[in-house]
Amino acid sequence: MSRFNNLSEVVSVMRARGFVNTFSIQHQQVYCSELSKAISPTQLTLLERHVVPLPSAQSGQEEVYGFRTDDNQLGIMANICAEYDPEGFYAVFRQCLKGQAVGAWS
Repeated sequence: MSRFNNLSEVVSVMRARGFVNTFSIQHQQVYCSELSKAISPTQLTLLERHVVPLPSAQSGQEEVYGFRTDDNQLGIMANICAEYDPEGFYAVFRQCLKGQAVGAWS
């Protein structure tokens, strides 16, 4: 887990490293706008997790995740929707695979 100063910093660094897709949770599934398709959470492997200070969030921070799909597409997902639907977010998120590079998971 890494710490960045703001959301644009982490997104910029991750995009430069190939995480070019954006994943969001919609209707109990993961959706990728760039690929124009829904992706089963079981087809995502979590590779990275970063913490970003975000005073407007309930917890004072936001988490940004780096995922790889089964067909090797890299993408970013933020936990911002967990603020509005924590049960729905974590129900989908728990189905994703955790990669070896993630480190400590909470």
